[in-house]
Amino acid sequence: MRKFSIVFSIFFSITCLSCSKPGDLTIQRAMKFYQSQDYEESLRLFNTALEEESNYSPELIYNFIANVYLKQEDLENAVIYQQKSCELHPEYRNLVSLGMTYHLLGRDEEAESAYQKAVELNPQKGEAYASLGAMYLGQNKTKEAVENLKKASELEPKIAVIHANLAVAYAAIGNPEASESEFKIAEDLKCKNLEEFKERAESMQKQ
Repeated sequence: MRKFSIVFSIFFSITCLSCSKPGDLTIQRAMKFYQSQDYEESLRLFNTALEEESNYSPELIYNFIANVYLKQEDLENAVIYQQKSCELHPEYRNLVSLGMTYHLLGRDEEAESAYQKAVELNPQKGEAYASLGAMYLGQNKTKEAVENLKKASELEPKIAVIHANLAVAYAAIGNPEASESEFKIAEDLKCKNLEEFKERAESMQKQ
């Protein structure tokens, strides 16, 4: 998972709810167990909360459960709950995360579908375009990779890895000048593992 620089995190906001319901305390306890890395008890409590009346929506609880599984690198179970969450309430970032998990599982057709749904929901965000572009690059679909990575770089110009991937894509289609320009931007933005991207670009240029 680290290879794809994927960061999955749970942003917990535990607030004093004016109309507290039985499941709310269960959710808060589950969050605390998650934070203490007792994932088994956290999962048990989140699943219990699904059967209780709560101010937390089912899709949010499903997302919490998915993140617990992701923390354990259990992709097979994580994707089940990501699917449940997105089926109830398609949300941009959750669809991007679902696509990433599909991709890690080698289910690229489903990954592409999830990314495309994210783009349809919000075409002004760059993460889905960037994820599509990186996936296409790995599939040697260089034209599609350039198209999506270029769009991503326009929407998210400060994300170094997008420029690094775009540099590789330009190298793959035989445009060394554009590749060098994107590498310069990636370097200025302090892209991690930049040499690995340059080695990949060089390898593609030789093909």
